[in-house]
Amino acid sequence: MGEYEFDVKMTCGGCSKAVERALSKVDGITYDVNLENQKVVVTGDVAYDDVLEKIKKTGKEVLSGRVVS
Repeated sequence: MGEYEFDVKMTCGGCSKAVERALSKVDGITYDVNLENQKVVVTGDVAYDDVLEKIKKTGKEVLSGRVVS
């Protein structure tokens, strides 16, 4: 199981909802999308690159990402 943290450029509630919708379709993860801090934390049994691609497909810019554990 991994935990990943991404800095995602989100400027409004619509942006954060788009990320939430994309992540809600991924089985086996939990996530927290924080618009105020522009951070997305994902925990689960999915590879880092797969989660990164899901977020990128929303059209939001991923400024950075890292494996927490």
